[in-house]
Amino acid sequence: MPSIIPDNLEDLVAEYKRLWPLMPVLHARAAKLAGKEAIRACGKRLGMFSKQSGKFVIGFEHELEMDVFQDYLLYMYRPRGFSLVRQLLNRKLYPQGSDERMLLEGMIQARFSVFWLREIVPAGGVVALDVITGEELFILDQSLPQQGDAVGLLTAFRLFPFGDAWMHTGANMSFGRIEDAGDLRPLGRFLSEKEERQLNEANIRRWRALLGEAE
Repeated sequence: MPSIIPDNLEDLVAEYKRLWPLMPVLHARAAKLAGKEAIRACGKRLGMFSKQSGKFVIGFEHELEMDVFQDYLLYMYRPRGFSLVRQLLNRKLYPQGSDERMLLEGMIQARFSVFWLREIVPAGGVVALDVITGEELFILDQSLPQQGDAVGLLTAFRLFPFGDAWMHTGANMSFGRIEDAGDLRPLGRFLSEKEERQLNEANIRRWRALLGEAE
């Protein structure tokens, strides 16, 4: 079986590290396009919307929930079919060929899924099994290669194509460890937009419940 680790890994990791700081900048700019209705709708879908002192607010019980909520807001809230990330790209604020434009063109292809981490690649990433599609992917990451116990983790996040590999959007949720992926039964296909949203929402609720149990 041919390796899925890119031959140009060193150059790809260098480019990834150079561009990664732009991700939170672009996310922050896209988030500014979200009106009150977008925040309210996403809060309700995720069970994070509550009434306090007579006002409805988004309530986070753990600081990690903020990143997960923003990720959902930016990519899954799609009025008229366009995510906030897509809306930012459509505004043509960044010239063709710019780093920002290149990242946004990848980010609009992002999809959410659940992954089983099969192998850590110390040079800068992980080999992961997509539990939904059944694909094995090489995903660029700066933190997981530093964790010696990451192999076997079941985790959920959003990823998008980056050169000959994949890059994730930053927010991720961990669900413990599975020693053998043999019991996993991938669907073997990509999800529809509705199915992807339902998977995203279900995993956020599951993850928040796990956070609550751990406290």
